[in-house]
Amino acid sequence: MDMYIAHFIHPHTQVPLIIYFNKRDGYVTFEKDNEILKLLLQLEIGLTQDEDFLDNISQTSNICQTQYPVNSFDEVYQFLEQLGVQKDDLTFKQLFLH
Repeated sequence: MDMYIAHFIHPHTQVPLIIYFNKRDGYVTFEKDNEILKLLLQLEIGLTQDEDFLDNISQTSNICQTQYPVNSFDEVYQFLEQLGVQKDDLTFKQLFLH
């Protein structure tokens, strides 16, 4: 499997997400970044008082059930730009799975 991972903040909900790109099978999927969320909420920088942010977190499932078809990194970036995420805001790293 040829899998890549990147972290980003959703531009509309401000929820931290992880994106996975499976290059071999040609799809991307998302996961809520619970580790980053835990850190953010521990910092108590106002997010624990922001009802919209807390509501967005509660409505975001831990793992997205939808796989979005893409054939290349270029298509991944085009897909993310439609969400409002810029290419320069992402750094993909390859996952090594056993």
